Amino acid sequence: MDTIITSFDDLFTRWPRQGHLSADLGVSPQHLRMMRVRRSVPVRYWPRFVAAAARRGIAGVDYDLLVRLHIPEEKQP
Repeated sequence: MDTIITSFDDLFTRWPRQGHLSADLGVSPQHLRMMRVRRSVPVRYWPRFVAAAARRGIAGVDYDLLVRLHIPEEKQP
């Protein structure tokens, strides 16, 4: 999937299973579910997110993306 990631849903669905993502981040499936519902990933997990995406060959996941996803739509340039 080489399309641009534009939302948290796009980001989370890049992993083949949510269980794989929760394992990559070192969080419980419930914690991951709450991140997805809140549309927010705590900053302490960003390095794990970026590293896991690189290991899995998931393109486009970097710190700039995570910042953009956390900026409310009405405030984005």
